[in-house]
Amino acid sequence: MSAVVNARFRRQPLTGVQRVAATLVDRLDVAIEEQAPGGPAAGLAGHLWEQVVLPTKVKSRLLWSPSNVGPIAVGRQVLTIHDTAVLDHPEWFKPAFVQTYRAIWRHLSPRVTLVTVSNFSRERLSAHLGRPLSSIHVVPNAAGEAFHPASVEDICEARRAAGLGARPYFLTLSTAEPRKNLPLVIRAWAQARARLPKGVKLAIAGGAGAGNIFANALSMAGAEDVLILGRLPDSLLPGLISGAWGLIYPSLYEGFGLPIVEAMACGAPAVTTRLASLPEVAGDAAIYVDAEDPDELARAFVDLAGSPDLRAGLKEKGLQRARGFDWDRSAAQMGALLTSLM
Repeated sequence: MSAVVNARFRRQPLTGVQRVAATLVDRLDVAIEEQAPGGPAAGLAGHLWEQVVLPTKVKSRLLWSPSNVGPIAVGRQVLTIHDTAVLDHPEWFKPAFVQTYRAIWRHLSPRVTLVTVSNFSRERLSAHLGRPLSSIHVVPNAAGEAFHPASVEDICEARRAAGLGARPYFLTLSTAEPRKNLPLVIRAWAQARARLPKGVKLAIAGGAGAGNIFANALSMAGAEDVLILGRLPDSLLPGLISGAWGLIYPSLYEGFGLPIVEAMACGAPAVTTRLASLPEVAGDAAIYVDAEDPDELARAFVDLAGSPDLRAGLKEKGLQRARGFDWDRSAAQMGALLTSLM
């Protein structure tokens, strides 16, 4: 008998959660049947399909919902919850979104098998949902095969496509979410600029357009050395990360922090915070800064720019650390869990 996969993620915009779900499902070595909506599945239409239609497709079989929510009518279910930011920081989300997730998780938690992506998220799930730690499985994320130190040709192509030319640059990946802490990056950059080599740029890549929070960056001190790249094709990211003097990711909250692993896998020095899961993922292979102190991040900019040896040392540590995260191993863990429950 096959397990059913809640493949609503196949009809949603491709963000981190959807990317992780697709990667794991595509690597599973167990009998599965995907069930997905016939059309776009964001918002209310997706929730209605998930809660009303999907249970009729599952019947008595095991269901795996890999993207944070699943149908409350299906008790024989494995539910992957990536983080509990919606409960830890409800102020970051719309009230209806918070209420929906809180209600679904409250109904499902006593009856389903829970999976998450880090020990940090396991502890937060246990605290919020009252589940013993031992009852929550951890299946970590990893960087895809495309994320490795890129060739000179690929780095040059990524630079050209992003409009960077031959100029050295730092890279930050950010969206409109408050947790990404972009204002700190801009304040630190403004402080560091006078101490950096001439021509160094800060490149900001992310899904929000210049009309959103990125517009604020253009009006702040140092904006002439800030390049707003917008959302980039996935094919450019390994080259762009590989060529950076550092990936700046001072997030306030992450269930896993996949860009850190991708940076380490590409050999780019990572700068992040000691909050949430980030130290669990980065280990000793990153520079850590205070999430509220632009002075510390400014020093990190200056230190990385002025020391090729520091960058080289972090590259080697990062490459070694990234090898500890492997999609095939994670898929095998997930497959073994599904098989045991089938």
